[in-house]
Amino acid sequence: MSGSSPRGAGAVVALLVVIVLSPMSAQADEVNSCCETQDFKLYLMGESDEGELTPFDSDLDEEKSFLVTPSIWGEVNIGAWGVIWGADGDYSAGTWIFSIPYEVVEATGVTANATVLIKVGGSTYESSSDVPAVYLANSGELQVSVDVGDGKISEGEEIEISLSVQGLVFSNPGSESGIRFLWGSAQSDASLSMSFPLVNIEMREASVKGSLAFFPIKLTSGFGYKMWSASSGGFSIQNTEVSESPITTVLEDGVEVTFVWEVPDEFGGGSLRADFYLSPQSALRIETDKNHQITAGVDSGGTGWYPAEEPSRTGGSELEVNIACDYDGDSIDRVTSISFDGAMSQWMRWGLDNIGNKSLGSSSWWRSLNSYSDSVSSSDKQNGRVDDSEILALQNHLRGSRSDLRSFLSNGLFIEPEAIFGVNPIDFGPMVGSKDIVIDLGGSAAFNSEAISITISASYDVDEGQRQRLIEDFIRPGGYDYWTKVDLDFEISTGMLSGLGAVYSETDDISYSHRRWIVMEILFIEESDIDSEADFRIDFASPSSLVYSPLVSAMIAVFALCLAIGIALALTKRRTRVPSMIMVSVLGVLTLVIYWFGLPMQIVLGVVASSVLLVFPVTLISPTDESMEKVGGGPTKAGRVRCPSCGTKNKVESNVRPLRLDCSECGSTLRIE
Repeated sequence: MSGSSPRGAGAVVALLVVIVLSPMSAQADEVNSCCETQDFKLYLMGESDEGELTPFDSDLDEEKSFLVTPSIWGEVNIGAWGVIWGADGDYSAGTWIFSIPYEVVEATGVTANATVLIKVGGSTYESSSDVPAVYLANSGELQVSVDVGDGKISEGEEIEISLSVQGLVFSNPGSESGIRFLWGSAQSDASLSMSFPLVNIEMREASVKGSLAFFPIKLTSGFGYKMWSASSGGFSIQNTEVSESPITTVLEDGVEVTFVWEVPDEFGGGSLRADFYLSPQSALRIETDKNHQITAGVDSGGTGWYPAEEPSRTGGSELEVNIACDYDGDSIDRVTSISFDGAMSQWMRWGLDNIGNKSLGSSSWWRSLNSYSDSVSSSDKQNGRVDDSEILALQNHLRGSRSDLRSFLSNGLFIEPEAIFGVNPIDFGPMVGSKDIVIDLGGSAAFNSEAISITISASYDVDEGQRQRLIEDFIRPGGYDYWTKVDLDFEISTGMLSGLGAVYSETDDISYSHRRWIVMEILFIEESDIDSEADFRIDFASPSSLVYSPLVSAMIAVFALCLAIGIALALTKRRTRVPSMIMVSVLGVLTLVIYWFGLPMQIVLGVVASSVLLVFPVTLISPTDESMEKVGGGPTKAGRVRCPSCGTKNKVESNVRPLRLDCSECGSTLRIE
């Protein structure tokens, strides 16, 4: 017994040492959680009778107002604003502050009593009735304190705020006195400051796959995906920011964002500090951090960040389309760049990484790429990133058949090919070379939501004298379920000997600018955040004559104006030239304006033609020099006398008779009786 005791003690000590020196198992399930309750603001927005509340200052975009005048007696209800809360939570007793900007109109000031009523689920709180009336002058902010008690809110219950004023007394009122309450914009940010459960942040254990490390962060709130999309946020490793957009997964109770970090070659493993912040509004920054144990090159952790099935495309994506066209009179060279991020980017990255995956559903578009499975090495498949072989497989697929390109845009991205290209892709000219279709994953090839850009270069013929589509609303019906924001930047330019002819716009939802210079003609569109209800189409009629080109039309216009000036000078030798010169100048300026603003060339040529035609009647009705001299007080008769020696007509400027004067040509003395 005594001999075995030291051995037992040694075993216990060794076991304790192993436990102390083996923290990995203890940290494997560690989850950092924070920030169940925050001090934040609920902003007022929308109309006063159906107003809304939001914790995101990015939602503030349109100012609303309510004017109270002395003619309104008794209690005046300014408005009511509410929001359906999407999560259960408890809140503590405290004082909430309601604030709203105001402007006093045509008065020195106004005295008023304000009442704020707050409903949180089944509980109701009201500002104290003992608060004396406040005096409001010029402009400022009305603040009302409301004491609330401990309580809880359940998912689906409403938070509602209502404001009313009574007992208004105006000082030195004018004929249109009043007080205007403002809300809904960044400048007029009326709000309720409160302490309330807004979002819970959980930083989960990182996982490693190959050279990529994945850091999942769960945001639990009643606002779902919007808690991330409507906020600003960031993630850093060892104080170095991870700039790539994270993987976003919409959950029933919130959203999970997974940041992807490319492990540096020089990093062998060890502890890493990860910092995360979320800012739903400018004055609120929620921060948390967590230490992770990472071993480079050793796969570890779960794969919850990587969908087992094809991810949804409805998580929210922004689409930006840039189109540059060159028209030479016979054909159009078109470079179309389609950029998108968010859920659509995740869908495409996952699909490329799953080429040859036999578990794809029958409706999956990516099944059409299974024939390229042999061109992708096994190490590149489902490795959490998009490899060059996978990009090449998609490029070859889209180049191989115009119908495949059409299918990808239509069924994959929900973009109408004929609308965005102006023609059916089947009508494209030869697409040869390595730059006809280029896929750019941006700064990261990992599975994430970083923006992807697809550039398609093609050309097609334009029939002379026919109407040709330039751009049309290109989002397929139902496509706005996938695209939360659509931007368009379109431009078409011509050479000096090719013009656009007439331009037809069949909508007021978007606007275009059409400019014409001597060496080129250009039409461009810049539209951001196109409305889902927008219906637009812009065409041009391909001209059949060089007369409609920028250079030839400018030469014709200049020649016509010079001809008009020459005719006017020739016809006004004995008449005043002021009316004809004014007419030609006005029509010349008008021609320049309508030429530069890209109005139809028929109008430009019509104006310059009218300058030539109108010069005849204008010169004919212009007064003669003799009549102008008569009006100015000169001689009424015999205003000129002919020299018998040389035949020169000499002007007589005196009524004195007899009169002697010298000929201006030969110097002979002339006598006038």
